[in-house]
Amino acid sequence: MKFICLLPVRDEADIIGQCLDHLLTWSDEIFVFDTGSVDDTWEIVQDHATRDRRVVPLKKESVYFSETRLRGWMFDQARKQLKTGDWFLRVDADEFHHVPPPEFVESRLIPHETIVYHQYYDFVLRESELRLWENGGESLADRSRAIAERRRWYLPSVYAEPRLCRYRESMQWPPTVSFPYNAGYVAAERLPIRHYPHRDPVQLERRCRLRSVMFKDKAREEGSFGHWADQEWRKFITQDDEPGLLHWVPGEPLPAVHQTNHLATGPKRAVQRVVHAGLLPFLDRLRPGWPDDAVPQPIAPDVVQMLREELGS
Repeated sequence: MKFICLLPVRDEADIIGQCLDHLLTWSDEIFVFDTGSVDDTWEIVQDHATRDRRVVPLKKESVYFSETRLRGWMFDQARKQLKTGDWFLRVDADEFHHVPPPEFVESRLIPHETIVYHQYYDFVLRESELRLWENGGESLADRSRAIAERRRWYLPSVYAEPRLCRYRESMQWPPTVSFPYNAGYVAAERLPIRHYPHRDPVQLERRCRLRSVMFKDKAREEGSFGHWADQEWRKFITQDDEPGLLHWVPGEPLPAVHQTNHLATGPKRAVQRVVHAGLLPFLDRLRPGWPDDAVPQPIAPDVVQMLREELGS
């Protein structure tokens, strides 16, 4: 039974090395697509690939991030290595699985559960940590330290989406959907993941500039106007007295969160149980597959140039 990761990246040089090291502690293969980094992300990925062949750099190309066309294309490449009963995961560079997925499958799933939603623990950048950075108490040199040591305050997330799925050879993931059709029977337990989207002021400010350019491009394409306020990166800084903010000590367990908003209602869930028990291969035959000519959507050259200028390359 294999565990294969689908990892799109862009401008994650501060964290991608730690991410790959983490994934390599439990995964069998990691398929990486760089969507146009202008920092050293791709070089770090390639360096890991030379040292561990489980890291598979698919390509670097300036394309739009998409759970449909991008992650679906990656799945189409990776499924050549998958067999029915294996598992694949959607992963991001700022995620660290608090319970390794193989252990999660072994200890927390019952046999008919085949798709798992995530439980995020969103680690934040606090106001006091920003002041420490501005006063020289923390700097870019601290990026060599484990992110788990640097950011220890978090908020449990209510939102959840599918991340871990058991593969079957008949399943279909065309470029019109964000996850395979009839992916599986949803597990009651969620996969706990430590999430670090805001790691330091420099990374956060660059993240906001990147998203600002992409938003402007989308607005131009749709004929709308305006700007993306998230350029104001300081709005993402968390106050030290934020209600619900919790502290974590690395190496210690995180408190279990048993939310059920990702599950269907009782009657619908009972029907899903029956359908997923034996009808999925038949239903898969009614679904479209991945077209041979479908590829991730390229970013226009003028937008690529804007990104390079905005991100300082």
